[in-house]
Amino acid sequence: MPLRGLSYFSDILSSADDKSPAWKYAIVTSVLVVCIVVQLISTFIELQPIVQSIQTKVNPQPTSNLASRVYQAMQRKGYQISQNPGEVNIIYIRGADQFGRPNGNRINEWSDRRIILQFRLGRPVIAGNWAATVKPGLPAIRNPLGKAGAAFIEPGQYQAWQVGMHHGIFGRVESGLVQVAPVKFRRDVNRSGDVNGEPIQSGRIGLNQHSGSNQKYVDKASYACLAAQSENGHLDEFMPRVKSDRRYRQNPNHIFTTTILDVSGL
Repeated sequence: MPLRGLSYFSDILSSADDKSPAWKYAIVTSVLVVCIVVQLISTFIELQPIVQSIQTKVNPQPTSNLASRVYQAMQRKGYQISQNPGEVNIIYIRGADQFGRPNGNRINEWSDRRIILQFRLGRPVIAGNWAATVKPGLPAIRNPLGKAGAAFIEPGQYQAWQVGMHHGIFGRVESGLVQVAPVKFRRDVNRSGDVNGEPIQSGRIGLNQHSGSNQKYVDKASYACLAAQSENGHLDEFMPRVKSDRRYRQNPNHIFTTTILDVSGL
């Protein structure tokens, strides 16, 4: 009970000398209750900023996280976005680190990201995020399989892949996403790694989605394919997540859509 309440309490007792003991006890009890309630309310009000501060730290509300940035970038492009429960959005971000920041977009390095975007309680979330490449490695650029040059997929959205077995040109076989419909790409005619200014082509060129076999550099892991560096990340995380899509479970021949974004568009 605060001290200011004690002096008031004494005044009440003095003025009640001419009343019966029962009246005194009633007055004393009332004063005590009022003082305690006032003190509790005061303490509660003082603690509110602290409680709110703790809640803010425990439940942060980010306004510009990667999932939101990717979602907004796709909206600006007018791309299809699967928002139903159990559906996945497969997205590659060219020239980005794991946080969606520019990293120089270097050739022969795992300088791109493969992510899976899903919706939970109506909000976009990143369900998977792996180092990847959407660019061929140096061997493919310097010594392409054909005279036309190595293929670089063009940013865009393509419904073009089915779950299947990827058969690499060097004999590697693994579960992946196999191209079944045309995509747009540019050929590196000059073997420089720069396809800006080259004409956009379209076709089925065996541009699959698979792992990079844990290689430090891209090298022969990609001759145009969309490859993620980690073998375990691809086989044990990415593919199970893709196969969990309700559309694939209902129809094993479901054709998946994949979106290629450039980091500058985030």
